[in-house]
Amino acid sequence: MVKYCMKKKFCTLLLLLIFFAALGQQVYKLHSVFLQNNFVDFNVYTDAITKAFAHKDIYTIANNATQIIPFNYPPTSLIFFLPVLLFPKAISSLLFLACSLTSLFLTIWLLVTRLYTKSQRLFAFLMFSSVFIQYFPTKFTLTLGQINIVILLFITTSFYLSQKNKDIISGICLGIATLIKIFPGFLILFYWKEKKWKTIASFTATLVVGLLVSIVLFDPTLISSYIGSVGGNLFFKGGEVSYFDQSLNSFLLRLQIDSVIRLCLRILFTTISLILFLRTKKEILSYFGLICSVLIFLPSFAWFHHYVILIPLFIILWKYTHHTAEKLVLICIYALTSFHLRTPELFSGTHILLYSHPFIGVLFLWILISKNMFYRNNSKL
Repeated sequence: MVKYCMKKKFCTLLLLLIFFAALGQQVYKLHSVFLQNNFVDFNVYTDAITKAFAHKDIYTIANNATQIIPFNYPPTSLIFFLPVLLFPKAISSLLFLACSLTSLFLTIWLLVTRLYTKSQRLFAFLMFSSVFIQYFPTKFTLTLGQINIVILLFITTSFYLSQKNKDIISGICLGIATLIKIFPGFLILFYWKEKKWKTIASFTATLVVGLLVSIVLFDPTLISSYIGSVGGNLFFKGGEVSYFDQSLNSFLLRLQIDSVIRLCLRILFTTISLILFLRTKKEILSYFGLICSVLIFLPSFAWFHHYVILIPLFIILWKYTHHTAEKLVLICIYALTSFHLRTPELFSGTHILLYSHPFIGVLFLWILISKNMFYRNNSKL
């Protein structure tokens, strides 16, 4: 027993050193990005909230030659970018970065708390934190100054609170995530399946309040401008051949499949996924599998940084796969979705599968999720 405790303490200490090394390496790289004022997407957010607060149209102005990257978020998301106006840009970017890193660790901690016993939690937290701080979609999100990890925290918190029967706050968290981006709203299907009517009510109320606040604070015409300029593109845009777009739509586009057939296949594959994930009794796989499918298979585009949404599924499957072969498969999937090509243009023509390796990894992950969902399907995770 003493030897076991000594071994456990040694392994925990070793993991702690690995964690700080992984975090330190990432912070060092982000420091150079900060010095260059190059948090690209964060700059888009600050530009959008500044113009919106001045009652300018932040969507059609994207056609201006001085703005390369458009603002693709709904007007309700502007509420959450308001605090950046209170600080100089340099300070607000650092605060945003700290918020993203904190969101990553809180997300992992909530999942670990849900899946592991008290004696296992610290070890599991350090292990997964070390792994996912070095996950390329995480690094990509942090480098761009993207808000994906914050949204992931709200999504995870919603599920965690739902498991604690705190249905009203759970609905509020999901509502906040949906106000920032549309796609988390599809998770209401999960709460409908579970008959969580308080969650659905508080979710709806949060959306209504957020919409009313955005109308009061900003130009009401932003809503129609968003629907006309951006909203439809989320589903009906032609797709991107870009290596950094790793959606089902983009993969089919690389295979030179006609746009109508692509749309039909996206709807078909998403529908099958929704049916599978809504039928399973394994709630945690149902919930996170649902958002994975909706975010990567349904929309016109899914950028590489969106793949942070896979982090909960990796943690869940690692916990519930007991065979070494399956764990090796999961490690390979992690490699496929984490590795990125330095010169992807060299593989864009004749090596479509290699060029689409993150999406191929998601397909394998989807298969692994499906297998785990219906193995001993009567048990709830």
